[in-house]
Amino acid sequence: MKKTLIAVFAILVLIVAACGGSDSGSDNESSQIPEEEVSSSSDGTSEEDSSSVGEDSDGNNARETLIGFISAIIGLDNDDYVACIVDSVADSEGLTYEEILEDITSEESQTDAAAEAASIACITELSPEEIMELSEIGEEGNEADEPVEADYSLPAVRIGLMNQENDPIGSFPEIRLGIEGAVDYINAELGGIEGHPVELVTCLQNSVPAAQECAQDLATSDLISVINGVNIWTVAFDFYGTMGDTPIIGGLPLFAADYDQPNARYFNGGSVQVYSAAARFVAEDLGVNKVAVLVNQNPAATAALDSGLAPIFDARGIEYEAIDVAIPLTDAIPPVSQAAAANADIVMLLAAGNECVPVIRAANQLGIPAEKMFYSATCDTDDIYAEVGELMVGSYIHKGGYTIREVWAPDEVLDEFDSRDGLIETYAPEAPEASFTGLGWVTMLDIHDLYEEIGYENLADSQNIINTMDDGNVRGGVGSFGWSCVYKDVGLQSLCQGSALFVEIGYSDGTSLPPDIIGPEGYVNGLDLLQ
Repeated sequence: MKKTLIAVFAILVLIVAACGGSDSGSDNESSQIPEEEVSSSSDGTSEEDSSSVGEDSDGNNARETLIGFISAIIGLDNDDYVACIVDSVADSEGLTYEEILEDITSEESQTDAAAEAASIACITELSPEEIMELSEIGEEGNEADEPVEADYSLPAVRIGLMNQENDPIGSFPEIRLGIEGAVDYINAELGGIEGHPVELVTCLQNSVPAAQECAQDLATSDLISVINGVNIWTVAFDFYGTMGDTPIIGGLPLFAADYDQPNARYFNGGSVQVYSAAARFVAEDLGVNKVAVLVNQNPAATAALDSGLAPIFDARGIEYEAIDVAIPLTDAIPPVSQAAAANADIVMLLAAGNECVPVIRAANQLGIPAEKMFYSATCDTDDIYAEVGELMVGSYIHKGGYTIREVWAPDEVLDEFDSRDGLIETYAPEAPEASFTGLGWVTMLDIHDLYEEIGYENLADSQNIINTMDDGNVRGGVGSFGWSCVYKDVGLQSLCQGSALFVEIGYSDGTSLPPDIIGPEGYVNGLDLLQ
């Protein structure tokens, strides 16, 4: 009841606007309780007091206590208004004042509905100034929670991160910067995880030996879990065997070995999900018959072609030609010339971010129209748009969720962005506006929400984490697409989200045009396509 009284005051401003104000002599035509049931006399007593309360001193004391208690909650010096509410609730619910007092001080009040109706019905006891005062109190009660800092005297929740950086084959610092910013935000404003600060233990690699060393170090660092960032070289050794009992929670699954591990769960479907969905998008939404696929020679890219694109194209009778792109790419003209000569309806770039700019420039130089180009999310970065954005207008691109505030996004997504406006800029000031930055940020927030749900005391047993993720419930889903680990039966138990979004680039800064279908119905679920 006490929470309802605070929440309902914001409604009173609307009543004032609709009725032109209120005073003690006005009619209350909008009352939800018949006038005969609610006394407006100055003593605030009901005509039926004796039936529910009696006139003993204990009852009167309880009534006075209720009036004083509620007045203190709402911060208003008008006993007539509060007495009207108290007496109305007693009459409508058939309760004594002692029972009402016990109810509103309990964890779950049973008189909320009656209190809400009485709060509005008794408005005739208020002056317009008092109504405005109460509405301001209600608005204050609806404000966002104040930031709560983690308690650094408590043991930390230690989470590892392995990521590939400073490697000519592929460097992905954006995901790390997004994760680091989210950790700082969680510790500064969300109270850590049940009060415990999050400690990120990071290991960077740029070769097979360095990746093996990172995995060994993280496996022996007493961690709750490890985030597998963007790591190409894990394909060259037994990454999951090296990690042992330390679970992999979050990151980017790139290879077939990532898809079906008993001790790994990812909040997304990685490359296989993205490119199976992309194949369906270009085949059905764009209506192409032939595709040229520029594939650079790293294991992640070829895995995406073999496991994601190829099965969907084959099933739909789409002709495609895979064209090798060298690493490092010193001259993009030869492979892009081959793509142009293929007479394809669209050219898809399946590559790391380093290849985006030279391929885009070569396509323009060779006269391939922008509307015949499709790019992976690795090309969706501020620095790439700054360099060649004008050449990308009209092209198509994959979006890994709502990583930026698209003006056409659903209202609930825009509300979420507004509530967190400026957080990434504040906590990750060095991070570029890029899909991988958003992926890192959302991954860490998903981990926070998941571990809060599981509880700090239960995190030491990794099976508690896996079992919770496997329970079939959909979690997340505002800035991202929502995740649920439900693909075990098709050999994809580690992948927990299959949806993808594809848009047309409308402006040189990367702003996209609204898709034909906005919202979940417009997403393409790549994992469902592979079942």
